[in-house]
Amino acid sequence: MKRAIFFLIIVTWLLTACNDWPPSPPTNETPAVQIETPVAPTPRYYEVQPGDTLWAIAKKTGVDVDALAIVNELKDPDELHPGDKLLISDKVTVSGKILPTPTPTPIPCLHGCVQPPTGCKIKGYAARLDGMKLYVLPGDEIYAAQRADTWFCREQDARNDGWLHWTPTGPE
Repeated sequence: MKRAIFFLIIVTWLLTACNDWPPSPPTNETPAVQIETPVAPTPRYYEVQPGDTLWAIAKKTGVDVDALAIVNELKDPDELHPGDKLLISDKVTVSGKILPTPTPTPIPCLHGCVQPPTGCKIKGYAARLDGMKLYVLPGDEIYAAQRADTWFCREQDARNDGWLHWTPTGPE
């Protein structure tokens, strides 16, 4: 009985091991090649919120501010309205031309400017009572009424220089 079971195991193993017997004759057919076609990127859009600036949107999305202005064909980058939808991409063609790769340009006002350069709208001022260095953004409620002792182009530069953001509940 043991020999019969052993014989069955060997035969079963040989049959499963030799499934491809006899071998298929060689063919002259070229095996099919799978070609992956690149998938076109799905466009991403950003809906402008109250108080948004093009610079802040560029910072949030990681896209160069100039590329955002060009891709969205903005005549005046300061004219953004809540609800506007901006195409977020630096790999898009405009009028059939591929956008140039943005080259880093020096950012003015790293430590504040006395006069605001074009596009630089962050106001820095010394608080009257304690001289604390505060800054306000264009979306802040006191922005229009607040004078500026100095101007910054980027919020991060103001923070790096020791300025604090003004909020209605105090500096943050």
